[in-house]
Amino acid sequence: MIRLTKSQVIAEEIIQEVFISLWISRQQLIKVEEPASYIYRIVFNRIGNYLKKEANQQRIIKAAIQYTQTSSDATEQLVDVNETQHLIERALGQLPPRQKIVYKLSRQQGLSNGEIASQLHVSQHTVKSHLSKAIGFIRTYLGNIAMAVALLASLSNFVLF
Repeated sequence: MIRLTKSQVIAEEIIQEVFISLWISRQQLIKVEEPASYIYRIVFNRIGNYLKKEANQQRIIKAAIQYTQTSSDATEQLVDVNETQHLIERALGQLPPRQKIVYKLSRQQGLSNGEIASQLHVSQHTVKSHLSKAIGFIRTYLGNIAMAVALLASLSNFVLF
């Protein structure tokens, strides 16, 4: 029994439950023809119920851990998105005024190049050029930040060890 439950305490509890149930239904025990087999079947059923319950609890715990991990990952992703957005805003602050306006109209307001061109009274080619330069600058800016962070991380690891 201890082999099945992998716990002496649990085995003792199951045996105690079996004896309690036998005591409660002692009036019907007179009808039992094979008492040893009857008790064995009760113990076997109780162990089966315990193992099913234990397996279900483990499944619930795994699901909870997975949900917590997923929530944590979603929170980290949200923080990353917010940090990236903040870095993009800092990069936008360094753009020339026209590039900044074109970028915001295109990426933040979702206007097409034609709509931006008519709103700013410039050609679509000019809009395309400003947008291309703005995106290129932002990519370079973010790349430089990422490189600086990686360099600092590697230096901090070097200093710590």
